[in-house]
Amino acid sequence: MFFSLLFAGLLIVVVALKYLHKPTPRCPECHTPRDGDHPICSCGYVFEFPDDDDPLEYGDSDDTF
Repeated sequence: MFFSLLFAGLLIVVVALKYLHKPTPRCPECHTPRDGDHPICSCGYVFEFPDDDDPLEYGDSDDTF
């Protein structure tokens, strides 16, 4: 009985750790971790796509002129 309780406790701990661990997002092409809030990976993969048809705008709009 002791070993079955020990096994059940170990199983609960392993399952809890599996679902509580949140891995960092990685690029599916080169597998490098995403760097902060940058939308584009160094290999060119785009992490985010807009839900609407508006163009993507990053940074200050004053820097474009």
